[in-house]
Amino acid sequence: MRRAFLRRAARAAAWSASAVIACALGYAALSHTDAQAANSTAPMAMPSSADAQPSTASLPNLTNAQILQESKDAVNLMNEVSLKPRVLPGGVKEFTLTASRFAWNFYRNVNLWAWGYNGQVPGPLIRVRVGDRVEIVVHNDLPEPTTVHWHGLAVPNDMDGVPGFPAPAIPPGGTFIYRFTVTNQMVGTHWYHSHYDDDYQVDAGLNGVIIVDPRTTPPAMRHVRDVLFVLGAGKQNGSDNENTFLINGKAYPDTPQLTVKRGTTVYMRIVNACAETFHAMTLDGYDLTVAAQDGQPQPDPQTVSVVSIAPSETVDVEFTADRTGTFPFYDTVASSLINPNDPTDLVGGMMTLIHVVP
Repeated sequence: MRRAFLRRAARAAAWSASAVIACALGYAALSHTDAQAANSTAPMAMPSSADAQPSTASLPNLTNAQILQESKDAVNLMNEVSLKPRVLPGGVKEFTLTASRFAWNFYRNVNLWAWGYNGQVPGPLIRVRVGDRVEIVVHNDLPEPTTVHWHGLAVPNDMDGVPGFPAPAIPPGGTFIYRFTVTNQMVGTHWYHSHYDDDYQVDAGLNGVIIVDPRTTPPAMRHVRDVLFVLGAGKQNGSDNENTFLINGKAYPDTPQLTVKRGTTVYMRIVNACAETFHAMTLDGYDLTVAAQDGQPQPDPQTVSVVSIAPSETVDVEFTADRTGTFPFYDTVASSLINPNDPTDLVGGMMTLIHVVP
């Protein structure tokens, strides 16, 4: 089955390699000459302001320990390991996000500059529960202003992260504290991202996921495997369009892989952290039941073979792993299955593997 899938992917990639996919969770354009000059390490294209421009020579080579930690971050995100809050007097949960520039390895020896939160792409998972009073402290270590918008959450206007409506953007070196109380209407899978120069900043990696749980866990969710996949894309070789496709900040074969026991019910939260592009995800060998969209439970869940996910949308799906084997989970848009710097690869990009064991 897997050989047949790989042959199909290779044939599809051959005829669709010139297709344009524009997707907003990504990284800015990388030139081939820059990548060679930096020992397979290339800078992100920065905003137009002069002080935001990094030099190629200044990009450090990542150590094996750093690359290993970034791979662990991708796996932890899949396993929904969340950012730990500090509990303030009165029970307020305080989370801290620091927006900064850092080197990121997204597959093999290909590194780039990213702008992200807490040194991660995507940023850390924030998990809260109905009734929580939340403070999210955002430090801006970037060379330009930024904000954080809580996509899908009905928070007060001055906490919504839209600069000037009414709160100003966070200046370089500045700090802002977002405060809100978690309500029943917020339950579900959502995401957060910059809303300042967002065409650039979201592309650069300033985004993450926020999951809102109900006050008590529903019985149906107590015995499922709950996992998270964030879809994204990057730019290489001077491209104006995204040509490197990612899951949890990594391109296949470096995407995090899931292993479950036969009989496990798997609840997958899929976030399309893109601004312009639909993705169409499938799991070979299984149909997927759509449980929620944009955090809203579906009154009449549909079972489908391909899950279409609009830009900025979240979709929760589930399936029961009733057959053993290795099953590819991937975007059916063939141009998303290419790693442009590795033309000999049979398949890459927006794909991972789900292993079902006895």
